[in-house]
Amino acid sequence: MYSAIFSDFDGVLFNSVKEAYILSRYAFENVEFHVPLNPDEFKVFCTFRYLITHSWQFYYIFKLIKEKISRKSFENKYFDLVNTFDKKVTVFDEKYTYGRQLLIQQDYNFWDSLDTPYEFFYKLKDLSETHNVIILTNKKRLPVENKLKKYDADKFKLFSNEDLKNFKNKAEFIRNFMLEHKIQKSILIEDSIDNLRDCQKYENIKPVLVDWGYISPAAKGKSLDDVILEIKEIL
Repeated sequence: MYSAIFSDFDGVLFNSVKEAYILSRYAFENVEFHVPLNPDEFKVFCTFRYLITHSWQFYYIFKLIKEKISRKSFENKYFDLVNTFDKKVTVFDEKYTYGRQLLIQQDYNFWDSLDTPYEFFYKLKDLSETHNVIILTNKKRLPVENKLKKYDADKFKLFSNEDLKNFKNKAEFIRNFMLEHKIQKSILIEDSIDNLRDCQKYENIKPVLVDWGYISPAAKGKSLDDVILEIKEIL
């Protein structure tokens, strides 16, 4: 195994913002899953989705939405809150996780319809037929496995929350994986600047930010065509 492609799942391969909104709404104020989206609320949620790395952080997004914080000050208010302790966050996150399990049990088809693939998913699926493509996600394994099975993406190697929790970050996991499998160079495709920044201390891990998904308005990601070119340079 000479080279490998590592890719994030949410925001890079699939758009799961509807699921995140519905589960956050349920966890924050117990709104039933099938209640129609609030257009104005959902728009703000989508705008600031880029701030989120872990599901517990959605608590603060919803808190600010409910407080009707202006978009101009939203990001600063978010960082002020996320660095403080609020015991409600733990309750929220447990309910968020439970909500996903409940939704899958109650109405699998509805849950399945909430996440839709980006075009990059199909490009990467084609590459997985002949190259090592590895998905890294902070989601639990089962929901992601089910989604991949639906799209016949059985050639992807998947490492989920259960696999990553013992590592400081994705970069550390990738480095460990590369050493174990004697991989000389790799690429990480992400929409999270933080995850990419962690790769900078490893010269044989190339970080690439996409221009779709959940990226900051100030970030300058690469287009689909440019991402494919970056991948080809590694292979």
